[in-house]
Amino acid sequence: MSIGSQGHTSTDSPPSNPAALLNLLREYLRLPGEPNARLNPRWLAKRLDVDERDLLNALAYAVRDGLVELHWEVYCPLCGRKPEEFGSLKEARSEIECVACESNFDLHLDRDVRVTFSATEALRRVRGGEVVPTPPEGDQTPTRGLDLLLVPAFWELFSGDAPASDESLRIGRVAILFTDLKGSTSMYAERGDPRAYTLVRDHFAILGECIERNRGSLVKTIGDAVMASFASGADAVRAALESQAELCARAQDMGGELVLKAGVHAGACLAVRLNDRLDFFGGAVNTAARVQGLSRGDDVVVTDTVVTDIEAEEIEKPKFRIAESFEAELRGLPAPVHVRRLVAARPEVSRKQ
Repeated sequence: MSIGSQGHTSTDSPPSNPAALLNLLREYLRLPGEPNARLNPRWLAKRLDVDERDLLNALAYAVRDGLVELHWEVYCPLCGRKPEEFGSLKEARSEIECVACESNFDLHLDRDVRVTFSATEALRRVRGGEVVPTPPEGDQTPTRGLDLLLVPAFWELFSGDAPASDESLRIGRVAILFTDLKGSTSMYAERGDPRAYTLVRDHFAILGECIERNRGSLVKTIGDAVMASFASGADAVRAALESQAELCARAQDMGGELVLKAGVHAGACLAVRLNDRLDFFGGAVNTAARVQGLSRGDDVVVTDTVVTDIEAEEIEKPKFRIAESFEAELRGLPAPVHVRRLVAARPEVSRKQ
């Protein structure tokens, strides 16, 4: 893709990697007459004819490189006005006062916060100090604060950009995936620490690729386990099943089969600071971790909220089947939780008559 002299885009080969998109963005922001103030990522993605999530990934690198500034804009859920904004999650407060309608509300990253970007002063100087606002026409659907937290580059570059230790920011709904290696303790004993570590490292790489490919973000690793976040439970299930299939397919090259356990739940949680970095904490996280404990390996155990996400996508040919449906007692929860065990669907075999 290239940008013409008048700012129009050609779409012969849209870049999808962060480096190519970063160059495209740099070129675009230097064009005279093109918007460079308070850019709506969704509008800009359509302008450049690229995927919004890919652009958010590139914008995170652009913040790091001093090309753009990030703005977290807070909007009142009652009157729709903007009572405040902050430049970093470190400045965010969990309770917001809206002077316009004289109300207080708990801040939700997926309901009340929108992210915008603007060219830095240094980049504006390249354009002679010109500041051009985004035109009112076109798609002005906002990008949520949570959307930025679901791109890998944000966690890679700004995991330290977390709320203050005494603050917690609400998230109304996010899908959480937990995975763990089955029999990892015996694997270390049987194969030795160096060989086992190599296998675990390779499995992390495969998981990371599958998580990113399915629009998720790796939050953290815990020993041999992974915690990842997604906007949709369906994406989380796909990431888990693809990871299991990839591990199975590459077993011989990796020098041994790795069996992956997985569990997914979608619900409310908090964005908090733990161990001096951004993390997710609360009900959805705890339930997802407990559900993963029900996995036997090469399956994905999910709650009904995840099934709802899958059904909403109306997948014609799902890549899984329900092997079991049951009520489970989960530690810390007052009542049993209905879960389903999903396994990869077997390929259809044609039979000769």
